[in-house]
Amino acid sequence: MIKETEKKNWNELRGKIKRKFGKLNDTQLDSLQGHMDKLTSTVQKVYNYDKVKAEQECKSFTQSIK
Repeated sequence: MIKETEKKNWNELRGKIKRKFGKLNDTQLDSLQGHMDKLTSTVQKVYNYDKVKAEQECKSFTQSIK
């Protein structure tokens, strides 16, 4: 069970991901379920990026939200 604090943090992070990677739909965001390690592969598929480009975009994003 997700603690209330974790759920709130995930909802906030989910919104930031949605703003940055607007092509991701709700189903794709839901499938992440807080697992940021899955974000790169999802972005790679949706945006048709190669692995390096997807990693760069996700790294840049995660650094910007810290």
